[in-house]
Amino acid sequence: VAFKTGVVGEVLGVSGTTRGMIVKPAFGKAAFIIGLIVAGILTSNTLGNMEPLPPPVHDGDKGMRAHIFIRLATGGLLVGFGTALGNGCTSGHGLTGLARLSLRSWVAVPTFMFFAMLTATLSCTADAFPPDPASEGEAPGWKESLAWAACIVAGLAICALAAGLVAKRMTAESAAKVAGFLDWRSGAWDPSLAFVMGGGLAVTFPFWQYLERRGPSSPLLGGAFGTPPRTKAVDRDLVLGAVIFGVGWGVCGICPGPAWVLLGAVPTAEVVVVLAGLLLGMVAWRLLAKWRGAKACLAAAEAPE
Repeated sequence: VAFKTGVVGEVLGVSGTTRGMIVKPAFGKAAFIIGLIVAGILTSNTLGNMEPLPPPVHDGDKGMRAHIFIRLATGGLLVGFGTALGNGCTSGHGLTGLARLSLRSWVAVPTFMFFAMLTATLSCTADAFPPDPASEGEAPGWKESLAWAACIVAGLAICALAAGLVAKRMTAESAAKVAGFLDWRSGAWDPSLAFVMGGGLAVTFPFWQYLERRGPSSPLLGGAFGTPPRTKAVDRDLVLGAVIFGVGWGVCGICPGPAWVLLGAVPTAEVVVVLAGLLLGMVAWRLLAKWRGAKACLAAAEAPE
């Protein structure tokens, strides 16, 4: 977040970058996506096993495999459309928007979190994506994550903490890990994902407050900072997009950033399905935006002078 903004002046948002590749492809956007995929490859080979998708517990169960495919395709479609409509996901609205004290993000994040938890709980997402003991054994538990978070508060090893937790939990986030956090009825609630977001915000919040109050007037590579105003109005698309994204995230447990990372780490058919759904959802948003634009132009042309 800090590096991308400080060097090139762009706000980091994985869904925004993915959507940008559909609207107006560019080398920088493609390089960013490729970097996420490479990060998945490196993470799976250096930090231990990633949570497999589908979970090994469902091996040989064709009915459950079909159920998971439907979940991932449906969830991916809703995540893609919702993040495009609401203009952000857990990275753009979460790590960046909350840190900037953006009004829109402070509306969007609670909205999609509420609907993600509601959907995951009602649809029993944790049953479809149970944790894999082999992978869980290599990753820090929530108590360990909390101890690391305490180090942040104390001001000790903040950068190492953020890098370690984000690399191991956020970028290596799996459907099982998210389902364990969102599905309250699973009986084994896992709050570690909250500490990941907290660890990330412990870095991005002071960075953004410094940048927007006393920071340089331009990025390191020149130009201007492409940051939207913090008081931009909350509109219907933002709220509706956050609701749709939350429902999709609650169904499949995967949002745009981890989807690209998982493609490099565990390139299974299930990961391809959720990514295909995500991209199709963004294409649907693009078609809706074009139709809206044409309709608005027609209404303006027919308006009386």
